[in-house]
Formats: sequence, structure tokens, C-alpha cells
Amino acid sequence: MKNSNRPPTEEMIRKLKNCLEREEVGQRPFLAEEMKSSMPGLYKRGLIITKMEMVGNKRLLCIYVSDRGKEFLENLGLG
Repeated sequence: MKNSNRPPTEEMIRKLKNCLEREEVGQRPFLAEEMKSSMPGLYKRGLIITKMEMVGNKRLLCIYVSDRGKEFLENLGLG
């Protein structure tokens, strides 16, 4: 994974925060299609991780906030 030196966009930060909020309340994981265009940038920056999981009766790519992503949001006062 190559880390990007550019800061995440406001949209990326919003998606990352939404993903973390969903994790904290124990809702179903954030799905790749919900992340849309923010996913590659967040992944390249090491702010999210991906896992294949069963959701319902389908195997889907699920998104989780990495430790680095949680630290990033905390530093912004959002985590």
C-alpha cells in the first residue's frame, strides 16, 4: 500500500467518520458501494482496511476504520 501525502478531502473525512460511527454502535459494516470514490484514497492513506465477510447470505467487501484512521479522526477532534 502506498501512502499518499495529500490530506483527505472533506468527503473522505465524512465517509471515514460515518464508518467509525457505524462500527461503534455495532451496526452492519460499511460496504464498498457506500464508500464509492472515497475508498481508494482512504485505503492508500492507510485510514481504512477491507475484509470479505458474510452479510446476510452474501459474501461482500466490508470497510473498517484502521487504527491509523481512528487516530486521524481523534486528532481532528472527530473520533
